[in-house]
Amino acid sequence: MYQNYLIKLLRVKQWYKNFIIFIGLVFGLELLSPENLIISILGFASLCLITSSYYIRNDINDIESDKLHPHKNKRPLAIGKVTISQAYILFFVILISGFILAFILDFWFGILMVLLFGNTELYNRFAKKIIFLDVFSIGINFIIRSISGILLINTPISPWIIIGIFFVSLMLGFMKRKTELITLKTTAKEHRISLKKYNLKSLNSALIISAVLVIFTYVLYTITGPFSDGRLIITIPLIAGIVIRQLHLSKINHKLIQENDYFKDKITIGLVILYSIILFIILYRFEWIMQLTNF
Repeated sequence: MYQNYLIKLLRVKQWYKNFIIFIGLVFGLELLSPENLIISILGFASLCLITSSYYIRNDINDIESDKLHPHKNKRPLAIGKVTISQAYILFFVILISGFILAFILDFWFGILMVLLFGNTELYNRFAKKIIFLDVFSIGINFIIRSISGILLINTPISPWIIIGIFFVSLMLGFMKRKTELITLKTTAKEHRISLKKYNLKSLNSALIISAVLVIFTYVLYTITGPFSDGRLIITIPLIAGIVIRQLHLSKINHKLIQENDYFKDKITIGLVILYSIILFIILYRFEWIMQLTNF
């Protein structure tokens, strides 16, 4: 039972966010390269260890505010199932393990992991208290994650993909702030300092703008990116559908949004799977045939 609480402290279910490290592998047409696939998976493991370490650090710092949250009050530290000293031991073990693995894989990948952790520390100590800067800081973290994956396999990729990832993180960040403001109501300001300055009108505006920018950036990528022959244009409706679905969930303040479990929405999952299948067919049809003919 105790081990289960330690696993919950790692927030393994949030590791899906780290799949962004494979963006270079997919769009750089390296997915069929066994060597790059293996090194990307190891990079993913390193990233998961490091991100879990600062999830633990956050929980240590936010014990009192988490007790006021209707969902976060069930976290291991908030309910006293794991002590602060035990949490710190786990924090240092997985953080050091993540950094060691990162620097073994590639020196500059390791540096980016240090920058990632450093930006997270700045967020926890400074940025998260300031309106809009808190969400932008999270966006920078996602940029670092995506660039680290590209650097790890040394493949070129369109800057539009990086910009699009930033806008996606902004959209999800504003969704989270909005649902916190609605769900927590009078206790919102005690839970998160920046919520003292946010209001629903400004968050709705920021959410819509970032959502539009996500779609617009992807459209530009399909037209001016490395696959400017138009092969990716047919995937635009799927990206638009995913974005619109998230806006709908946010508007009704769906329970999955409240619990930060976007990935559990069945419609979103279906759209993502369909997009992934079509994307693979479009990008790898020639490469796949060539691989088969080599056997």
